[in-house]
Amino acid sequence: MVVYLFQTTVVFSILYLVYKMIFSRLTFHFLNRWFLVLIIPISLILPLLIQILPPIEQHPIEEIPQLFEHIAIVTTPDLVTDSVSSNVDYSSLDYMTIITIIYLIGIGIGLFRFCLSLYRLYAIKKQSSIIQKDTYSVYEAPVADVFSYLHWIFIPKGKVYDPLVITHEKAHIQLRHTLDILLVEVYIVFFWWNPFVYLYRKSLKSIHEYQADHYVLSKNVKTSDYLQLIAHHLTIPKRNHLYSYFHTPILKKRIQMMTKKTSHYRLKIVYVLLIPICVLCMVAFTKPTTKTTILNDVLMVNTFSETPTASVNPTFVFPIEGSSKEQITALFDVTIKDPKTRKTKVHTGIDIRASIGTPIIATADGTVLLSKKVGAWGNLLKLKHENGYETWYAHLKDFEAHYGQSVKKGTIIGYVGMTGNTTGPHLHYELRYNKKSLNPLDYLKE
Repeated sequence: MVVYLFQTTVVFSILYLVYKMIFSRLTFHFLNRWFLVLIIPISLILPLLIQILPPIEQHPIEEIPQLFEHIAIVTTPDLVTDSVSSNVDYSSLDYMTIITIIYLIGIGIGLFRFCLSLYRLYAIKKQSSIIQKDTYSVYEAPVADVFSYLHWIFIPKGKVYDPLVITHEKAHIQLRHTLDILLVEVYIVFFWWNPFVYLYRKSLKSIHEYQADHYVLSKNVKTSDYLQLIAHHLTIPKRNHLYSYFHTPILKKRIQMMTKKTSHYRLKIVYVLLIPICVLCMVAFTKPTTKTTILNDVLMVNTFSETPTASVNPTFVFPIEGSSKEQITALFDVTIKDPKTRKTKVHTGIDIRASIGTPIIATADGTVLLSKKVGAWGNLLKLKHENGYETWYAHLKDFEAHYGQSVKKGTIIGYVGMTGNTTGPHLHYELRYNKKSLNPLDYLKE
């Protein structure tokens, strides 16, 4: 979700900057309006399309069996007590939680303000009296200035307004500008942290005003008369972003746009730029991945002739820095039941409890075969060693080593986490010889 929100924000910001640098200078208000409106659905959909693009194969296909662990062993009361009393890395444990809380608080504030605006409009309408009813309704209301919303126009009580002002607001209604505004306000609720969304809202409302001004001038109204009407109302009261006002803070830009020479129709071809820009965004976010086959079969535990003889058995150091065998909470070759299928499974490694963020080291010299998130394994790292040995490290928080990298014994390759199918922080460690599992305790040297 964090990646999706980030990608959505980046796409939105890029498209909006393109609009500001190129399209905002043109007088094609209809096209500019739809360009801006489409930025929101494109930014929301494009990151989802990225996920279904064919992946670029980075290295050979790896067959990774399904992980079976007795999760309860990792979350016993003793483990919880030790984790709390030990040197827990609270910054590593809580930063995502803090970010999530801040994000949700922002959404809550945004929703509250949005609902409050709707409630205030309802209250204004309750206190208003209708004076004209047609395809749109005009209300006398306790407001400071004329504005429109949906198919309603509100004017201050006891004041007389030029018919051109009503015509201007009528244009907002006929062009359904309120729907654009509602879309933007809902988007801002969920993407409130992006500063470009507020500039975007201002740009879209400016386009609305340009369209409404063009509508008024198309009614055989002299531009000079209309400009004089605008000039008589330069005082700008406090605004509500949900409404469309005749008097806006962009009066100068409206005047410039009304007196500006119309852009040549051939310049409409530049709107085709939206297509390559979207394609570039998709390519930029598509990263090389490894095709991984998840097998449902239980790993075979090697107890036969392929087990190395004692004379050639290598030694491996303990995988968690500063820890020992006393921290092991689940042993090798333990028979367990899968909580979903209830089938008997075999635990093919050992589980070692540790605080989130604790460094994990390479237990021997080797080369990284895999470093990615894989189903129940969470963040999984595989090291290839000499003579057919491999070590696997699952549930990592982060990787310090990556595919193709050579590492030395004792080098930090990642950090303990809670990714994948686990309810407690720990490392699932496996040792393999010719693709079959061995008991790591027979080879580990503290």
